[in-house]
Amino acid sequence: MAGEVVRQRGLTATMPDGVELVADAWLPSNGGPWPVLLQRLPYGRAVASSPVLPHPVHLARAGYAVVSQDSRGRGDSGGTFAPFVNEAADGEASIAWAAGLDFCDGRVATYGFSYQGMAQLLAAARRPPELWAIAPMQCAAGPYEGWTYHGGCLALPFAAPWAAQLAGQQPGVREPEVDLEALPLAGALGDRPPRWWTNWLAHPEPGLWWEHRSADLTAITVPAFVVGGWHDQFASATCHLVTALGAEAVLGPWQHLPWGSRVGDHELGADAGPGAAHQGLLAFLDRVLKGRGEPPAARVRYHTGGAGWREAAAWPPPGVVTQRWAATSGGHANSRHGDGRLVPGDAAPGPYDLIDAEPLAPVPGGLDPLSDESAREDRRDVLCYTSEPLARDMVITGQPRAIVVTAADSGPHDVVATLTAVEPSGRSTRLATGARRNRDRAPAELADATVELSPISWLVPAGHRLRLDLSASRFPAFDRNPQNAGVAPHRAGRDDCRVALVEVHAAVLALPVEEA
Repeated sequence: MAGEVVRQRGLTATMPDGVELVADAWLPSNGGPWPVLLQRLPYGRAVASSPVLPHPVHLARAGYAVVSQDSRGRGDSGGTFAPFVNEAADGEASIAWAAGLDFCDGRVATYGFSYQGMAQLLAAARRPPELWAIAPMQCAAGPYEGWTYHGGCLALPFAAPWAAQLAGQQPGVREPEVDLEALPLAGALGDRPPRWWTNWLAHPEPGLWWEHRSADLTAITVPAFVVGGWHDQFASATCHLVTALGAEAVLGPWQHLPWGSRVGDHELGADAGPGAAHQGLLAFLDRVLKGRGEPPAARVRYHTGGAGWREAAAWPPPGVVTQRWAATSGGHANSRHGDGRLVPGDAAPGPYDLIDAEPLAPVPGGLDPLSDESAREDRRDVLCYTSEPLARDMVITGQPRAIVVTAADSGPHDVVATLTAVEPSGRSTRLATGARRNRDRAPAELADATVELSPISWLVPAGHRLRLDLSASRFPAFDRNPQNAGVAPHRAGRDDCRVALVEVHAAVLALPVEEA
């Protein structure tokens, strides 16, 4: 018991195949029955996403029965855990079970972030009649694009530690040590890696294997509330959910953990903390489950770095326009000291730039939020295209894209694009990064590729400059490309890696901009 809240432990739900899943419930002590908020997670039901969301005690105090359930094969639940595989069927059955609990008034909503968000989507796509609403946060519709892979590149510093964490939470299993430098990459979790790690690496391209673990968003018809963070590794996928579901949303300046106002060495102010997400969630639940309040005139609230909170009727905001900026040079855009320029308009014919791409000495870098890129931009295997100082403030809101025409003597190669804002002092603040793996290229084949950078909302002040960086690697943010058509990247050893000469013939930055 916590004040006026009563906790019930060890509730069991029997799945259609006979496996029993175990849950705890937090209930208001007076009144009832109540709407149920159901969360299903593989990290232990007592956690209940409380590192970023209100604890079930707080939600129970707001008049909800909260049920937190261990996923199949996790915690005290029976069966065998396999990421994403059973969440649709188990979720559908668990929603029906929750609706029949003696303290439930028949209305069930699901909520939670990360894996718990995707589990909701998988269940909701089955349209269980007892489900009234969903609140998936910081997640994707499926575990391929925007989760395990980005543009065909493995999101290595997320995927490997998460695979190890899931393995270590199994009974009697020690969490594997992670070696991001391992070659071949298949050995990054030791000589007995968890089966899901092996499977993720064995399926580096989209296809049926991933589709069977993904939700059909067109099948979801219940109201949805989404939370996203600009500096979360799932930001692109989360913003896609907002659009696809027509969801209400709060998009803040947050990482996956924590949801705070401190981002890198930038303090964005107290109102940039998680309060907007928590308040939005409760207002949404009260309206959908209790009939309190009116739908908001603006469905989406989002935080703009340097300008605070804004509102929009949908995502992307209707007032956003796409500006095109061309990367141009005299053929020597290598490093921030080169002759690369970023100018308004489309690319014009001119000399191409060269990147000497060495898989065993890749461009170093993670995806640290708002990091200073200037030291990295001193490298000659990074092409830098810099604008003139802006004449007026610019607000970038949405998902930038880089359309890049390349060729490589190796054939296969990667293109990594990073957008920065350059201060008069020379600091180059990373706003967004994206990658694209060009797999099936023949040597010297000239073709274009679209690199989707992560979404952002940021005010670039007058007098600051824009910069587009292009490289053929960013490690360990993305796995190494051996640049060898004869070997799969995850199986490549040191002797399989090939140095490549990458030609960049044209590049255009498509920049989503709104009025300051």
